[in-house]
Amino acid sequence: MERKTYTENEKKALHLINQSIFDNGFSWEGDPEYGFQHWENVTLPQMIELLVSEGWSIKSAQGTIGSIVDKDEVFTDAEQVGHQGEKLFISRWTNVYNDKSWNRVSAIEAEYLTIKGVA
Repeated sequence: MERKTYTENEKKALHLINQSIFDNGFSWEGDPEYGFQHWENVTLPQMIELLVSEGWSIKSAQGTIGSIVDKDEVFTDAEQVGHQGEKLFISRWTNVYNDKSWNRVSAIEAEYLTIKGVA
């Protein structure tokens, strides 16, 4: 799979999303092999709210999340709805930290990179 490129703003947003996944999310297996196996069910308004809570303006957060969704790699339809009828998405951990192929970053390295943050 071809690696997507992200703007610096998108990388910062994806780092916050990755932190949210490690704080609140799940893994596809009890002991996942790769970072992308970490995930979280989210609504897009929740992701916008996450960015706003970290200093983005609402308009900037909407644009950033929108551009990430347009790249069609991080968020996929979860085929269900939330408690208030909002569409849920599966948010996957995304490697925005180094040049390794995204699907070859171990789960342990994914957690380390997420803690370390975007340079």
